[in-house]
Amino acid sequence: MSELLRIRQAVVVEGRYDAIKLADIVDALILTTNGFAIFRDKEQQALLKQMGRARGLILLTDSDDAGFRIRRFITNLVGEKYVAQAYIPAVEGKERRKAQPSREGTLGVEGIPAEVIRQALLQAGASACAPRTGRQITYTDLYEWGLSGGQGSAETRRALLRRIGLPPRLSKKALCEVLNGMYTYEEFCSVCAEKPVLFWDFHGTLAMHDPIWYDAAADAIRQLCPGRPVEYQRIRAAFHASRLPWWQPVTGEERHLLSPDAWWAVFEREFEWIFLQCDFSADEAAALAKAIRPRIARPDWHRLRPDAVSTLAELQRRGYRQYLLSNNFPETAQVVEGLGLAPYFSGVIVSALVGYDKPQKGIFRLAMEMAGNPQTAYMIGDNPMDDLQGARDAGLIPVGVDRAARAPQAQMGSETLSGLLELFL
Repeated sequence: MSELLRIRQAVVVEGRYDAIKLADIVDALILTTNGFAIFRDKEQQALLKQMGRARGLILLTDSDDAGFRIRRFITNLVGEKYVAQAYIPAVEGKERRKAQPSREGTLGVEGIPAEVIRQALLQAGASACAPRTGRQITYTDLYEWGLSGGQGSAETRRALLRRIGLPPRLSKKALCEVLNGMYTYEEFCSVCAEKPVLFWDFHGTLAMHDPIWYDAAADAIRQLCPGRPVEYQRIRAAFHASRLPWWQPVTGEERHLLSPDAWWAVFEREFEWIFLQCDFSADEAAALAKAIRPRIARPDWHRLRPDAVSTLAELQRRGYRQYLLSNNFPETAQVVEGLGLAPYFSGVIVSALVGYDKPQKGIFRLAMEMAGNPQTAYMIGDNPMDDLQGARDAGLIPVGVDRAARAPQAQMGSETLSGLLELFL
């Protein structure tokens, strides 16, 4: 027998006989769709999405129409960038255990020679990984960790699975298989240990600090006032001369709680003033001001840092609970979801919805309450005053990123997000 092909990605097959065949070929996490059941199984769908983001998937379905339907469904569900496609040839015949051949008369994965499957996986880009150094996780371990078989174990298991981004209703068998695909025993012992909570800033930290507001204004001009010149530097200067709260230091602890529409109304008055300074008529300025909101609220208007997703995913895998804590517009949570970040956060706190802005202590207090008032919490951000000094004053540990990694307000820091993985082990 050939040595098992140890690969990082999880391999997805249709049924248990396919999985049995594959277990003699690869040392990897093997997930099944149970045929078309995957179309309605929300728990398994959630597991596929989590495994896809955490380590990538290789789809190895049968060569018939049913196999391709399942393949397309999972690719759309998880996202093309997280999925590799492994194809087996269409070979006529039937498996020995079956009385009749399949509808199309071809062999499924279970009937294909092992070497052909091995080559299909390699051609799909199966990533080799180092041999496992720790021992595997067992049912006994789950019991000793309080995750199975004891009083309150079901709730403990659900809480832990939510923390590491897995479906909360995995069976004991499925849980053991998935955990062994993600961790060694020693690694999971570390995950089970109590960890501090991480609060993340958004723009400038997870997302690029692009000039999204100036760009939205310029785009609105091009669409609503065609033929008018877009004087970008003039727009930028008018923004900086306005009374938008970004340019005003936050003082005191007064709370300004507004509905989303009322919040935008305050900002739109300033946007109108900005467009008036750029020589647009009052009617044009009013229309342009209204056009900012739908642009800013679009997920594709925001660019993530290249290492944002991988860093959040790895910290979640290590057992950290993570929250977004942002001075931002009311639709920030929807943008975060549209960018694919929602699975990594246990909650989102946005200034426009809670009435406080960083560095006010009120927003940090609400964030800590949402997280259950953890004993230790870190604030990760790029703004020395709003993120770092605000966190320090509220009793959180400030962590600077980008240029703020060297700010005097930072207790620790990293110029890159991936560098944080060296700090939060």
